Amino acid sequence: MIKLSEVCKINRKTAEPTKLFGETDFVYVDISSVENGTGNLNYDNKIVASKAPSRARRIIQNGDVLLSTVRPNLKAVAYLENLPSKALASTGFAVLTAKENALARYVFRLLFTDDLQNQMAGRMGKGSYPSINQDDVEQLSIPLLSLEIQKKLVAEAEKEEEIIKANKNLIEIMEKKIEKVIEGI
Repeated sequence: MIKLSEVCKINRKTAEPTKLFGETDFVYVDISSVENGTGNLNYDNKIVASKAPSRARRIIQNGDVLLSTVRPNLKAVAYLENLPSKALASTGFAVLTAKENALARYVFRLLFTDDLQNQMAGRMGKGSYPSINQDDVEQLSIPLLSLEIQKKLVAEAEKEEEIIKANKNLIEIMEKKIEKVIEGI
């Protein structure tokens, strides 16, 4: 087991939105942009830089992993891909940029595991907004497997997700068929 900070740069860059984007709009990724427990992410929240909330500061790029530090037990975790060119994330996220010894998608998958969730729960404060801080994130322990094994695990997980998605689609189709039959009665 090694510390997460040994495989990821954490919150490597922050910036003022107006310095990056002037008076133009940009995509602001906040906690509500991430579907809890799934990693699904939307880029619908566009705002003008001068009207950006004070938390819109984290510089993000494709391949980064976002981990909500506010109520991390809700699993607002996302892997960034197809990111618009002008985007910032909330400081409510830890932005994890994988180093050479880890795959970002592997780190992303680990953040959903019971082990990592328990580690984060043990570090959360007890207030109305339980949270963890950057030091807590850096100290999380993860298994460091070879890159080859990481690739295999990620590929396996992604294949299973595709099967789950296909099954959900079949369920929706079947539900619609059942509704039509019931309507015809």
